[in-house]
Amino acid sequence: MEEQLSKTRKAKEEIILAKASEVFAEEGFLQVTMQRIIDACQISRGGLYLYFHSVDELFVEVIRSRSVHQFDLVREQLRSNPDFHFVFAEYLAEHKQRLLVLAAGGPSLIRAMYEYSFTHQSEEDRHLKQKQVNATRGTVQSLLDLGADQGVLPKEKVRLLAEELMLIIEGLNVLALTGELQERQIDRQFAQFQKQVH
Repeated sequence: MEEQLSKTRKAKEEIILAKASEVFAEEGFLQVTMQRIIDACQISRGGLYLYFHSVDELFVEVIRSRSVHQFDLVREQLRSNPDFHFVFAEYLAEHKQRLLVLAAGGPSLIRAMYEYSFTHQSEEDRHLKQKQVNATRGTVQSLLDLGADQGVLPKEKVRLLAEELMLIIEGLNVLALTGELQERQIDRQFAQFQKQVH
């Protein structure tokens, strides 16, 4: 009985997080209220407060949940030792698509993450942000390590290249958020970077 209750609770929590993620992606962080989440989840106020007590708490859990699964597909692909150039081109194509959606004002948790970052400065908040950066860095590093293992990249350059790619993507995120990003800029930045990995 206890195990069934635990599974039911976990399933309900996952539904709330999925709906909340959609709301944050659509509206950012600053505009979201608990009432907005209640409406999206079609749950009572008391029902939501059984799981989460504030927008902040809910957002942090959405981000934690996202970071656990965000790069699962890339990591899964890397286990089978695929062709580096193919996987790397796919990775950049996915980023390009995400950036274009963000630039067009489409749904993205990036906007919400920036809003949260600028308004929350506690030690715990900084730790959350650092975990996000580390998760991204780890995935980029793993991808470039594949290139080094296949003899495409010199091992000693992987760390520097990973840092450079992260900075490129972060810069493109900012341009997309300000509405200044165009597709040709993404193509130019990624093409310039790809010259270093061929």
